[in-house]
Amino acid sequence: MMTLYQFEISPFCDKIRRVLNVKHVPYVTHEVGLIEGQTSYRKLNPAGKVPALADDTGRIVCDSTDIAYYLEERFPDPPLVPREPRERACVHVLEDWADESLFFLEMRLRLGTAQSRARTFEKLLVREHALVKALAPWVGSLAVKGQMKAQGIGRKSDAQISTELGRHLDALAALLSGREYLVAAGLTLADIAVYAQLFAMRDSTEGAAEITKRPDIVTFMDRVDRATRPVSGSAAA
Repeated sequence: MMTLYQFEISPFCDKIRRVLNVKHVPYVTHEVGLIEGQTSYRKLNPAGKVPALADDTGRIVCDSTDIAYYLEERFPDPPLVPREPRERACVHVLEDWADESLFFLEMRLRLGTAQSRARTFEKLLVREHALVKALAPWVGSLAVKGQMKAQGIGRKSDAQISTELGRHLDALAALLSGREYLVAAGLTLADIAVYAQLFAMRDSTEGAAEITKRPDIVTFMDRVDRATRPVSGSAAA
């Protein structure tokens, strides 16, 4: 049985859960506490980031992309990374776009306003002790603001973020026009990676409103969700 170390609300962990679901790989999840993430968890992943996957041989794989490709190699059916070179390249580019561009945008949307930030921390801290629940929103907000400022998205105005969000979603809608999936005739890792970021983005007021305006994206999200839900008995909390 594999163990997925995660924050449940992380889009990167959502991505790996859905890859595991598609490949019908039995797994359990371990929710990494905030204090644990800075202490004992670092023995598994010195970077302290989630997700990390412990397989049934004791091997530890970290980083969502590395985990996805490890699972693709070990469990090749059904395939999520095409063999055809151009399609394989497109999957790589779109997954990277989701992980590196959409991620910081959804972070800004979920943590950049007081209302969305409170809702996000409430979900993140649901299993934490009272003291952690009291201190983490203040400490976490400072850390996230610093990270977003360093990346650049934290220095943009709300109006600029709204414009950037619209550009990304319009581009995605154009890619989906007349198609069920982004790259190939069937589901790929690119679809799952993009979906995971959109799902997180939709947890913000602004993100939900902008996604709802684009029916092709809504339909795409519903399709990917149906294709990647857990199979009964395949996963346990």
